[in-house]
Amino acid sequence: MSFEALFSGVNFATTIKKYCAASGWKIADLNNGRAVLRFSMSSGRDQTLYIIRYESTLEFSVPSMAAFDSEDDIPHFLSTLLLKRSSEKKIGFWCIEIIGGKHVYSCMHNAEMQLIDSSYFAKVVRALINECDDFEKTLIRILR
Repeated sequence: MSFEALFSGVNFATTIKKYCAASGWKIADLNNGRAVLRFSMSSGRDQTLYIIRYESTLEFSVPSMAAFDSEDDIPHFLSTLLLKRSSEKKIGFWCIEIIGGKHVYSCMHNAEMQLIDSSYFAKVVRALINECDDFEKTLIRILR
């Protein structure tokens, strides 16, 4: 079976189940185009990872706790911090997503389906949830 076929249609859910089982992860929600994984981190916080299937690409996204009502409310020093962090990463980048009408800093990674095997899938998931958790620890320290 081709890599694209692994994530097409109903195979998406089957492949996500298989890859999560290989890493011992539970799936919070799953359909033929989207998966939601939740992780209890050593920091005591939970991180939620979303996987969305597009034509030939999977989008992995972990929204952070940093959410703002408008673009004007976004602190530029945080954007600068996250742009610098993005330049140091091989997997994942920081962006601002509109989620529920809020501007949310999210750690994201887009990958061509043909490049994703179980090992790469696990690397991406771990990199994103750990990066988001590290950022939130930094943010909490800054806000104290």
